[in-house]
Amino acid sequence: MKKLIKDTLEKHLFPGEINNFPAEAGILANQEKSGEKLLVDFYEELYEFLDDVFASAGTDKKFGIDRGVELVARIIDTPHAMENLYRKAVYRKDFKYDSRVHGINVAIFAIKIGNGLGYKKDQLIELGIAALIHDIGMCKIPDEVVNKEGSLTDEEYALIKKHPQFGYDIVFNSLGEKYKWLAEVVSQEQEREGGQGYPRGLKGNEIHEYAKVIGMVDVYEALSHSRPQRKQFLPYEATREIVNSSKNLFPQKLIKALLTKLSCFPIGSYVVLNSKAIGKVVEIDEASPLRPVIEMLYDGMGKKLTEKKIVKLCDTPLLYIVDSIFEEDLPG
Repeated sequence: MKKLIKDTLEKHLFPGEINNFPAEAGILANQEKSGEKLLVDFYEELYEFLDDVFASAGTDKKFGIDRGVELVARIIDTPHAMENLYRKAVYRKDFKYDSRVHGINVAIFAIKIGNGLGYKKDQLIELGIAALIHDIGMCKIPDEVVNKEGSLTDEEYALIKKHPQFGYDIVFNSLGEKYKWLAEVVSQEQEREGGQGYPRGLKGNEIHEYAKVIGMVDVYEALSHSRPQRKQFLPYEATREIVNSSKNLFPQKLIKALLTKLSCFPIGSYVVLNSKAIGKVVEIDEASPLRPVIEMLYDGMGKKLTEKKIVKLCDTPLLYIVDSIFEEDLPG
């Protein structure tokens, strides 16, 4: 099982990096540094948990979530790992859709939004576990529909729209009355503030706030990765798409949390300035998320800088970010 998970992560998450982490992050999986589990360990354990849950759900077997709750709690207690998980969840090329990886990413994004909303630890844990399994109903949809390239037929789309109700039934039947709230959240993650969602067309306060958070970051996660019909969006593009199209879809306080917590330009991301210079984001100002602190790497002619230079965009009004790029697309 461990080898299968590692192979899957190698393919879907960060090709070539499983055995090549930077020295400061640790070389070997399972090694601990300052009491923190390494990034790869978190991903492996989350993936294994979801793989077991989806396998059980797909064969109508009951499952538990205690292991997932424990993993989410450990991540919440490890802020540095949380930020690393966020960067890995956003900056990946050649991503192939995988429902377990999707669940992990959505959970990471949801927890960050929950932090922005001032959630306490127990609320963050509840939100995180709900986000992890939010798409569990998809295990009842045939693979040829889920992975179809091109447009869905009306019948296929109607089937897809049943997955929240499938999810409710699966969660409630497995976990019982104690976790009815979790089944409700799973059933509502496709509902929208103004009643545009499905399966019940719920509005406003009829929708659990966890479901609203998960619904919004589910869109963010989908935009952040390529699909057969379109290219992936970089974080600032995904954020812009949601903000521009969010009228009456998500509450404004969630949009505000999106802008501050799912930074348009996360720490470690590479950005292009209006001067054509390229830099790396090293610090974020939540009050001005579009104007982070940049370590300049290349000048406007694409020449690599030999001396370290830090620019605070908040202090340099004539400079601003015009684009974001992947590390592999930096000048040679």
